[in-house]
Amino acid sequence: MVTLFYIALIVLVLAELVKGLSANGTPPILQKYAWQLDLAYFMWSNILYIRIFLVVILAFLCWSMTPAECSSVLIPTVILGALWAFIYWLFNLFWVGKHKFDPLKNPVYTTAAQNKIPLSEQIMGVDWNGVQKAYPVSMIFYHHQVADTISDQPIWVTYCGLCRSGRIYDVLIDGQALDFGLVGAITFNAVFKDNQTGSWWRQETGEAVKGKHSGKLLQDIPMEQMSLENWLAKHPNSKVLQQDSKYQKIYNFLTSVMNYEASFPGWHRQETPRLIIGLEIDGHSRAYDWEQLQKRRMVLDSIGNKHLLLLSSKDGTSPFAYDRNVGGQVLEFEFNNNEITDTKTNSKWNQFGQCIEGEMKGTQLSSVQIYQQFIRAWASFHTDTTYYQF
Repeated sequence: MVTLFYIALIVLVLAELVKGLSANGTPPILQKYAWQLDLAYFMWSNILYIRIFLVVILAFLCWSMTPAECSSVLIPTVILGALWAFIYWLFNLFWVGKHKFDPLKNPVYTTAAQNKIPLSEQIMGVDWNGVQKAYPVSMIFYHHQVADTISDQPIWVTYCGLCRSGRIYDVLIDGQALDFGLVGAITFNAVFKDNQTGSWWRQETGEAVKGKHSGKLLQDIPMEQMSLENWLAKHPNSKVLQQDSKYQKIYNFLTSVMNYEASFPGWHRQETPRLIIGLEIDGHSRAYDWEQLQKRRMVLDSIGNKHLLLLSSKDGTSPFAYDRNVGGQVLEFEFNNNEITDTKTNSKWNQFGQCIEGEMKGTQLSSVQIYQQFIRAWASFHTDTTYYQF
């Protein structure tokens, strides 16, 4: 009986540890396995039943022991019980997504004139029905999410620091607006739980991977990631989300991390992957080395029937992508002396895809959705991706 009691007690401690680590601290060697998500969801969904079952077993075994046997297990039980309590506190009340990364409770937006965010800050910008908003990446990096509404459209702004990926989604599913809580990081990507059904959703893809909504996808809201300076140059009437002074130090630190001025402590960030610019067109995905695009400044490419123009801003802070097809003709471009010129009419264009001088003045190229993120994340969720050869 004593041996069985110890086994049950150790299993209780290990179950609590596995549940916690499965979504908040999984070693990198396990992050690459798909079954980690299955394990995490099983443990998070069933940990209460596992606890009750094992406590009942322990009570039965204790009741079946002699007084001498009960006395012999008292001190080990106290020690292992204290260990279980510490693990419970660590992974339920401290080292867990919803407590590590406080939700932004009172978002404040200002006009460009009132803005206090540095213009060099990276932002995720949305232009929806003529209304524009900018969300500083350092803020979303920490909070992981901001729920908002733009032109009566409920949206969900998300960012995963492990992937360095930003996404914005329409939160309406079957006519119901969902809101989310952070579970943790699983297979190198943030996973959220909706508060309506408890379904689990991947930040990178907007897909429900577990629960009632499993298999459903949140619709992407078009967005651009660039410096606030470039965004306001393009959209001077944009509202800008302001930083919460309570978290100013962590915002500043994460800005330094994104600029490679500081390294993030912890085993999961000891190796910094390369950043890519990724896009998806007609079922095809392609990645462009961001450092190489910054050096080249301009790339012409084609994917399927889409002809692309990719640009990097002069200061190297902002990528842009456009469709080169204008009125049924595919334009070819040259980049010389910091000027973008189409070879057909010799018209001059700016980085925002606008013709500013020449025969085609006033023409606007159509934007193509692109994402800036770590190559490991892009490759994990776009297994058939191709890579542009610079």
